Amino acid sequence: MFKMLNTIKKKAEMKKVTYLFAALVMVAALGSCQQDDSEILLKKANSDEYGMSLPASFNQVVPQVIPGANKGGNRTCAEVADWFETEFDFCGDRLNYSGNMFDGAFPEGLKVTVTDGTFVAFEVPDFILIGDKFYMVGAVIVKGSNEANVYVYPEGSFGDSKLAAPVNASGKPSGLSNLTFCLIEFEPEFPELVIGLKTYLAVPVEGEEVTYLRNHVWAVSGGLDAGNNSLFMGYNFYDYNAVNEFDLMRATLSGGIIGKIGTIKADDYWEEGIHYLEIVISLATEDYMIDNTFLYVGSLKGYQGRYYTYFPFKANDDMTAQRVFRIPFSEILL
Repeated sequence: MFKMLNTIKKKAEMKKVTYLFAALVMVAALGSCQQDDSEILLKKANSDEYGMSLPASFNQVVPQVIPGANKGGNRTCAEVADWFETEFDFCGDRLNYSGNMFDGAFPEGLKVTVTDGTFVAFEVPDFILIGDKFYMVGAVIVKGSNEANVYVYPEGSFGDSKLAAPVNASGKPSGLSNLTFCLIEFEPEFPELVIGLKTYLAVPVEGEEVTYLRNHVWAVSGGLDAGNNSLFMGYNFYDYNAVNEFDLMRATLSGGIIGKIGTIKADDYWEEGIHYLEIVISLATEDYMIDNTFLYVGSLKGYQGRYYTYFPFKANDDMTAQRVFRIPFSEILL
């Protein structure tokens, strides 16, 4: 009997040594999202203080407190991936929160707000853009005081709110200390966009003061269907993540297309969490100024059969050598 008790005692001591060794190995796991399983050895068995936590998010995601190498409670995406037996494609920076602001910037397409210094909301209107790859949120690590809540989204998420650090002795969540996002790569389905345009051209008349003849000379977008309507106006499909440059064609009602007179360039980008489409109209001659402009951006179905005066984007009573439309995607009807 005593021999059996000694054997059990020795096994328990060996188990403690194993966990101590595992905790030391975890130090090497910080900051990496692509570590080998052999690099992360801390197991769920040593987890009396770990498991489900509070508060649940607005989308009813129940957070967990998980083990890690940092005694102060900071957790990494690698530790989250190991604990939940999943994978992330990109580990975001751990951003500290103090004085109602973060000490760094989140990636383009990820909008983060903090309420009362405690509760976190995130929103991904379309996608998170890093380099030429697209991501959504796979997990969020919300640290406060000496612990962190980990909210995991196995299928990925485009938004949630009321995320917070674990509840402390006061019965309320601790104030936010830092925030980390673990991201999952995906291929977004971009909405089909076509671009069509008609613009009047003002003719400068020299004199003591330059005046302009207006509303009798005009140009249109070249492209598809240009020969099948009275305006000789064409449309072009917008190609995401590519150079988009279309011809601006000088036209007349009676004579049709005269020839190229400029360009229409289009590009999309993110700024302060808002996805914009920018369209720049430029003339290749100084003989005219760009006058009243009517621009269509939207679905092909919405374009077909629509008269140009009913195009959704306009610039009236303004003459310029170059015209720029900066349109939030949220304003584009699809």
